[in-house]
Amino acid sequence: MPLLESVPRCAKTHSVRRYLARMRNFWVALGLAIIMSYCLVMKVNPSYISTEKSLPLKNIVAGNRSVVEAQESIALVVCPPMPPNLKGRLKIEENVTLEEAEARVRGVERGGFWAPSHCRSRWRVAVIVPYRDRFSQIGSFMNHMHSFLQRQELNYSIYIIEQEGDDLFNRARLLNVGFLEAQKEGPWDCFAFHDIDMLPEDDRHLYHCSQQPRHLAVATSNHHYRLVYYKYFGGACLMAREHVELVNGWSNIYWGWGGEDDDMWRRIDFSDMRIWRYHHTVARYKTITHPPQVLNKNRYKILERNTGRYTYDGLNSLKYEVRSVKRRPLYTRILAYVGSSEEKTIS
Repeated sequence: MPLLESVPRCAKTHSVRRYLARMRNFWVALGLAIIMSYCLVMKVNPSYISTEKSLPLKNIVAGNRSVVEAQESIALVVCPPMPPNLKGRLKIEENVTLEEAEARVRGVERGGFWAPSHCRSRWRVAVIVPYRDRFSQIGSFMNHMHSFLQRQELNYSIYIIEQEGDDLFNRARLLNVGFLEAQKEGPWDCFAFHDIDMLPEDDRHLYHCSQQPRHLAVATSNHHYRLVYYKYFGGACLMAREHVELVNGWSNIYWGWGGEDDDMWRRIDFSDMRIWRYHHTVARYKTITHPPQVLNKNRYKILERNTGRYTYDGLNSLKYEVRSVKRRPLYTRILAYVGSSEEKTIS
């Protein structure tokens, strides 16, 4: 009898041990799942939380905001990672006058500043637009871009950087000027360097800051919605402040149209960064028609010499003078003298 009684007792003990082992494995797995989920969330945006904590109170919202407005913005919940009011593919209006745009666009502070009032934006973006002799395109750009950026719940401002004089156009110098001048009114998390004739066709193409520089204008209408070539970085791109400073901004020596974007690609590559792109079905742009530009005939020769020049040709060698700053209803216009194409060029 004692032997017979010991059999069920051992079986019962073994069953309890198996149950406890299963429960232990369950709790270990659950704990690991929680830890991995936390790590994945942090990986999406590793600097966001630490950046927010380090910001001065008055600068929690970029732009001309009072301390009271900044305090009110802090009390708001953070906007969701995926904006809820996106429309997807958009209708493009190419012939909107500036007066019509000013009548349509609401809620923008003078100078082109805007931030959502119902939540605290995750990203502060300065849109830098190099410009000269394209007044007919300003209205279409403002009409389209303000609603586009607002649906993405960004804290943003639009700066038009105009080149003074009739010398050859130097797009890169204007981008450098815009970067430096916009920082005085930030802080901005990243900068969208944007041609005025490029209008995004899908608001799911988010202008959110990223860990690597992003090429925005992937598929444009003037190139049959195909990427021109793999190293193409033109039309529109987005870079964090740290990215721009790491590559010393844009080269200053490209007078006339073309070359500066390929130069920037090489700077990024030399700095061990990688360029990210959205899929071409989303990163689509309508190119507004305009007269042809004067091309830089020496752009390929200059590119051939681009090896390590970026360390001394860029933000740290830029010379310019701001002639005027005007706060228009939908944008800030900065008129700048950026030098002459006849000056000695850095080799």
